[in-house]
Amino acid sequence: MIEDKELKTKIRTISILLFLISLTQKCYCSTSTCGDSIMAFLLGWAAIFTDGTGIAWLANPFLFIAWYTLSRNLKVSMMSSLFAVIFSLSFLLFGSTMDNEGGISHAIISYEWGYKLWTSSCLIMLIGTYYLMMRHNTRAKANKAFSSDAEYL
Repeated sequence: MIEDKELKTKIRTISILLFLISLTQKCYCSTSTCGDSIMAFLLGWAAIFTDGTGIAWLANPFLFIAWYTLSRNLKVSMMSSLFAVIFSLSFLLFGSTMDNEGGISHAIISYEWGYKLWTSSCLIMLIGTYYLMMRHNTRAKANKAFSSDAEYL
């Protein structure tokens, strides 16, 4: 059976790789252009103040927190992963976005590989942390049952 430390490393590595690959792809296409993921990552925070779709960018800090805390505090990593997934999927709720400096919103017509890989990166962290928590809780329950049985002998 894979040790938790090794499993944490694999989960974090896969998530980071998906994230880095996503930055090399287009993230969405609107009626005017297709957005580069790297630009959405670098400048997306500004959309929080101008456009509702900017809320999806908040998935990034939560994802970074999840990566950082995975080895330190599994519960924090799990909750951060959950928020990363929620914020990343929130982009699907918007039918248009402001994709240039002109301030005009354009309809989103497709979601490209950059968005899908970025969301997958968040989902991998969420699934991985929940699986690790399940393993931890199962072991704790088994240890508690074993120690309770020992008292009766």
